Amino acid sequence: MDELEINWEQERPSQIQLVGLWTKTKFERVENWTSSTEVLIEKIGQTHVNGGIQLHRYQVSSNDHFNWFASRNRLDEIDFVKKTLRHKNLSDYRNDLEIKSKPEIQITKSWTDMYDLPGRLARILGQGGAYKKINQKEAWEVVTNFIKSEFDNRFEEVQLFDFAIKNAEWFFDIAWDYSTMLFDKRNFTVTIIDITDTD
Repeated sequence: MDELEINWEQERPSQIQLVGLWTKTKFERVENWTSSTEVLIEKIGQTHVNGGIQLHRYQVSSNDHFNWFASRNRLDEIDFVKKTLRHKNLSDYRNDLEIKSKPEIQITKSWTDMYDLPGRLARILGQGGAYKKINQKEAWEVVTNFIKSEFDNRFEEVQLFDFAIKNAEWFFDIAWDYSTMLFDKRNFTVTIIDITDTD
């Protein structure tokens, strides 16, 4: 599958067209994690012993209106993170994170690539949770294997959005909370990483 390309002849969707964008966009849960991802899950379980990690991935249906924003790295203009997390197809995600009412979402940062992701995840492993951590070299190896196996090191084809959900009871509302969403423009998938711990 090729990376989503910009259609320069397509005009920006109108406000009327945007109304129906999210009814046309569908998300289907996929569970095809690599062995390197299973190692990441195991290591986070060792460092964040009172919390852990949750990984969710969804295949996103394509439509021309959505593609206009996705291809131009302008998903923030359609409230991508908030609309996705509140979408009816993500009820399993909300259940897993114990979100019992409409998600209260705060977008903390967005990037047009994921160059920073390996460093962030390695820091989470290397600095550890409340009580445990792993060797920095091992942390880097675990994370880079995860990035390579899941995204083939296509750093500029994946958009990254950091966010927080204020009313997700799975989190401990503490310094070890971390959430990020990744949109893969080649494979049209959304990957969500949530990590927490407590003392």
